[in-house]
Amino acid sequence: MTAINAWLAEDYAQVNAPHVKTALAALDLAGDALDKGGSFAEIGCGTGEVARAVAERGFDVWASDASPSMVEATRQRCAGLPVRAEVCPAERLELPEGQFDLIHSSWVLHWLAEVEEPLGRIARALRPGGYLVLQWSGAQPRGDGAGMFGIVREVSASAKWKDLLASVPPAMRDYPADDVAKVLRDAGLELVDYDPAIVHALGGNGSLPSDAELAEMRRRYKLMGFATQADALGERVDEFVDEVLLAAFAAGKAGLHHARVVARRPE
Repeated sequence: MTAINAWLAEDYAQVNAPHVKTALAALDLAGDALDKGGSFAEIGCGTGEVARAVAERGFDVWASDASPSMVEATRQRCAGLPVRAEVCPAERLELPEGQFDLIHSSWVLHWLAEVEEPLGRIARALRPGGYLVLQWSGAQPRGDGAGMFGIVREVSASAKWKDLLASVPPAMRDYPADDVAKVLRDAGLELVDYDPAIVHALGGNGSLPSDAELAEMRRRYKLMGFATQADALGERVDEFVDEVLLAAFAAGKAGLHHARVVARRPE
């Protein structure tokens, strides 16, 4: 079981407001696509806020998520609207070619074991003139070394934690923005908007957080990134998350390096 399909909608909903906000803002960069209606696919629908907003603008929506809890929340939120939500990990997507006018995926890519095949399938699913809006974390250039996710892997592999986490290692991976952009270009898409360096800093300057800041970050990380690890660690989960966060601050890597790409299939 991956961290994503272990996520519970009621937990994620406590911390997902910024994700919804950035997703809607990114969709506004897709030219006038949001004004035309048509068919919309969302990969990683979370609790359904984006799917509902887009359906209310005249789209027929197909939404997917690896978490059954998220999909059920999306179905409830979008009841009565033209939204079909299904449980499907992004790695196993089978999208019909040339089907969608707009495809959106925010904060999912860094959970995938590899991205070339899924991105190729997504690109082929766009109609001529269709747009892909994509955001993810762990997008720093390879020359910068591993970021926050690298700290997570280092701590997890230490003698203190490796046995406890052997069956549920952290799943987050780094995919440099330039690499992802090349995959999309090779798949025949043209980049309309490209921001490879949206840095969400949780500090990252070597200074340590206050106790209150650390407590809030611990809460968010347990709900968003370490659901499966939390079960495996049991009563020691706070100790693990604190060690990760403090190591990240000490290394100046507490910021999450995000990227955004809006791409279009030429007509």
